[in-house]
Amino acid sequence: MVYSQRNMETLARLYVEHFTENIVRHSDYGGNLTVYGNVALHEGYEGVTDLEHYLLFKRFPTFVAILDDNERFIYGAEKLRELAENPEIELPVGMAREIYNKAGERLTVAMYRSVSGTFWVVGAISWSDMPGATAMTIFLWPVLIASMALWSTFAVSNLWHHVINPIRWLEERVSSLKWGAEPLDEKPLSATAQVKKMHDTLVRVSKEAMKTAQVNRTCMNDLVNVQEDERTKISRDIHDGPLQDVTALIQRIHLARRADNTPEETRSELDLAEKIAYATVKEMRALCDFLNPPWLELGLSQALTELTERQSLQYGVKIFLGVDDDLDMPDSVTLAFFRVVQEAVTNSVRHGEAKNIWIDLKRNDDGTELTIQDDGHGFEIKEGDTADLRAEGHRGLSNMEERMTLIGGRLKIISYLGEGTCIRGLLP
Repeated sequence: MVYSQRNMETLARLYVEHFTENIVRHSDYGGNLTVYGNVALHEGYEGVTDLEHYLLFKRFPTFVAILDDNERFIYGAEKLRELAENPEIELPVGMAREIYNKAGERLTVAMYRSVSGTFWVVGAISWSDMPGATAMTIFLWPVLIASMALWSTFAVSNLWHHVINPIRWLEERVSSLKWGAEPLDEKPLSATAQVKKMHDTLVRVSKEAMKTAQVNRTCMNDLVNVQEDERTKISRDIHDGPLQDVTALIQRIHLARRADNTPEETRSELDLAEKIAYATVKEMRALCDFLNPPWLELGLSQALTELTERQSLQYGVKIFLGVDDDLDMPDSVTLAFFRVVQEAVTNSVRHGEAKNIWIDLKRNDDGTELTIQDDGHGFEIKEGDTADLRAEGHRGLSNMEERMTLIGGRLKIISYLGEGTCIRGLLP
């Protein structure tokens, strides 16, 4: 718009200068000037009639005035008389420029002296009468700029209140938030939809962080409890087994050392002490095998075979094991499946009082699948929900679930009262 205004000003000045010079040149040729309305015309303009010349200039808002040698108004347009008689206005000579009259009207004016030096010709055009939309736009561009400024002020204010301020509040609140200990404020924000969505997402993330922190605390507590339970169990097993045997062994040695013993009595006591020592060694070896089974080094199939045979003898249940051939698993996966089977069989016997247990380990299109089915009492459980059992102190199922999760698998538990329990583990 500024460039258009400059171009219009340039064109208006060139037009006024050419028009005024034309009148001066033909006046100096000796012709007479005739004024039609606001336009001064030269009679005999090289074959062009006065009326045609008048109509030609009538297409433009043109004004002409004639001044004497002392620049006094002789005749012409009244608007130019006002300019000529105003001592505060100096009319431009030789080059057109813009002048405002008392009414605030904008005029492009040029003044030329005749060659004879006896008069002055003043030509002008009025911008208020300028034809075309371009001129109107030029006059309106300050209004448009002001409107744009107002709109920009409104837009910046809206941006500040609905975007910048809410984001600053979120930044300050998130920076000071104790993640995992408190949620983000859920107060409604006067903000754009995108900022509100960001706020809702951060609220959900803060709540999930609290859940994660709670789960971590629960897992840590469970880990400590499991360690303590294992220590208690090992201590009980040692106390009730090897420690009692060692105590009996010491007692037999004391009896064998009595001075009044006959050789046969001493030999009998030593034979009994030897049997007790062998039994103690056997119990200690069994305890070591339970804590760190050496069969794991023989592969998953052999380890499960050895485990189920021992559990079958220990608990007096029938265990039917089926394992696909050539199941070569990493040590971590072998240990996970081993512990899941060990825990599942123990739970089936102790809690479900099962008499028969079927274990099947095979590879299919989905991965490696482990299925453990028993004919015990069963129990009520929501699918995939072991948190309640963990809270009640029954950590066996959740421990199995965690072992499968650690190796990238998943565990599904299906059980109903009176219908037994089925545990399915899948490693993709």
